[in-house]
Amino acid sequence: MDFGAMVAAEQAGIPRVVVGVIASGALTRIEHIRNPVAKLRAVHGLRDDPGCTELTRDLVVSPFPQSFRHPDFPLPATAVSIRPESGRDTGRHAAVDWLATGTEPGRVYLTLGTIFNTESGDLFLRVLEGLRRLPVRVLATVGVNIDPASISVVADNVRIERFVPQSAVLPHCDLVVNHAGSGSVIGALARGVPVIALPLGADQELNAERLTALEAGITLDPITLTSDEIHGSALSTLASDSLRVGAQRVREEINEMRSPAAIVAELECLMGRGR
Repeated sequence: MDFGAMVAAEQAGIPRVVVGVIASGALTRIEHIRNPVAKLRAVHGLRDDPGCTELTRDLVVSPFPQSFRHPDFPLPATAVSIRPESGRDTGRHAAVDWLATGTEPGRVYLTLGTIFNTESGDLFLRVLEGLRRLPVRVLATVGVNIDPASISVVADNVRIERFVPQSAVLPHCDLVVNHAGSGSVIGALARGVPVIALPLGADQELNAERLTALEAGITLDPITLTSDEIHGSALSTLASDSLRVGAQRVREEINEMRSPAAIVAELECLMGRGR
C-alpha cells in the first residue's frame, strides 16, 4: 500500500517486491485509489495504468495461506506464497510459565493487538469477566500503553500483562480470543488453535470473515458483546471438534508452504534485471 515508493521505484527503473501484510488481501480498493494514483503517475511522466497493474508487475510475496485469501481479491499472477514465520522465542517468561501450570483443563490467550487495544473501551473488562468463570487459565496482554492494574477483573485463573511474545504463548493455548489482526489470527492458526474474533476495524472484519468461512473459529460483535456471551461462546468453542479440526487444517496447509528462503532465487533474478 506504499504507492509513493512504488511509483518512485518505477520511475527509477528499479524492480519492486510487494510484501503482503493483510491476510485476507482485501483492504485496498483499486476503485478508490485509481484516480489519485493516476494523477501521481502523470506528474512523474509515467504511462497511464487504469488497472493499477504496475503495482504488482514484478513480484508479490504473500506470507499467508492461500485458503485465507478472500475469493473476491485473488493473488496476481506474479505472486509467490510463502510460509508465515516468526522468530521462535526461546527465553523464559514468568507469565508463560504460569499459563502452562495449574490444574485447570484449558488455556486461553486474550489480546487486542497494539493499536486497537487502546480504542476498545471496556471490551477487555467484558471479555475477562466472561472468561474468568471458565475452567481455564487466561493470559491477557493489554499493550504497553495500558496499565494492567487498570483492569479491574481479578481472579486466580486470570493474569494480565502488558506484553508477552505471542510465539511463546501460543504453544500452550487451547483457544485464542483476539481482534482478528492479520498477524494475530494467522499466528494462532499456524499453531492449529481456534480463534474467537472480535474485529475492531481495518482489515479485521474481512479476516474474521475468512476465519469463519474456514470453520477455524467464530466471530462475535465487540460492540454488543456481553460477558455472558463470551463465556458461552468460549465454552462451546473449547468443546468444538469441528473448529479444532478447521484450525488444524490451516496449520497443515501452512506447514506445507514454501519457506521464506525459497524466494531468494526470485529476488536475485529481479536484482540482475534491475542492473
